[in-house]
Amino acid sequence: MLESELRHELPGTQYAGPPVTVRIAVNADSLATWFVTAMAETRDCLFDLVIDDQEHSADWLRRGEVLAAVTSSAKPVQGCDSTPLGALRYIATASPEFFRRHFPEGVHDGSLARAPRLTFDSKDRLQTQWTWQVFGREIASATHWLPSSQAFIDAALVGLGWGMNPEMLVAEHLRSGRLVALIPEQPLDVPLFWQRSRIASNRLGDITRAVLRTASAMLQRL
Repeated sequence: MLESELRHELPGTQYAGPPVTVRIAVNADSLATWFVTAMAETRDCLFDLVIDDQEHSADWLRRGEVLAAVTSSAKPVQGCDSTPLGALRYIATASPEFFRRHFPEGVHDGSLARAPRLTFDSKDRLQTQWTWQVFGREIASATHWLPSSQAFIDAALVGLGWGMNPEMLVAEHLRSGRLVALIPEQPLDVPLFWQRSRIASNRLGDITRAVLRTASAMLQRL
C-alpha cells in the first residue's frame, strides 16, 4: 500500500499498476448488513476480506495479517487505533409455528432449554449472551450449526430453531409475521469498533472515513 502511494506522489513518475489490495477482518453479519455499503464508497482499491467472529477479528490485527478489523473489542491492539462504530442490533427470532410448538406457556428458562437453537459456528456466543441478558445465566440446548447469515434466517423461517438475527435482515419478516421475536422488548445490541493499523496511508484513511460514515447511518448509537 505504501509503495503504491509513494509511486503516485513522486514527481515525474507515472504509475499504471493494478489497484492496491487492502486486507480487512470483518464479522459475517456486518458484511451482510452494512459493510458492503462502506466498501462501495472506496472504489480505487481492492478488498481482501477475512470473515471471523467480532470477538476474534482483532486477533488478525495482533498477528499482523490484516490492516484493519471490525471488532467487538474497544481496547486498541498494540500499534492500532480504535474508534467506536455503533451497535449491531440482534433480535431473538423464530417462526410462528416454532414459537407455538416450543413456547406454549411463554419463553422461560425451562422452555428455552428444550427448544433447539441455531448457532453460526463454535465462536458464536450471541444466543448465550442473550440468555445472560434476559435470564442472568447461560441456558444450554440442542443446536443446529449454520455458518451463514442467510441460512440463519432461512432456518428460522422454516422452523428449525430460534436464533439471534440482525434486525436489519429480519425487519420485513417480523413486520409480515413470517418471524416473531421471542421477547420483543429484549433486543441484543452488540457494540462494534473499527481498529486499524497506524500506517501512514491515505488509502486506509479513505476507507476509515467511509466505514465511519456508513456505520453512523446504519448502526445503533452506543
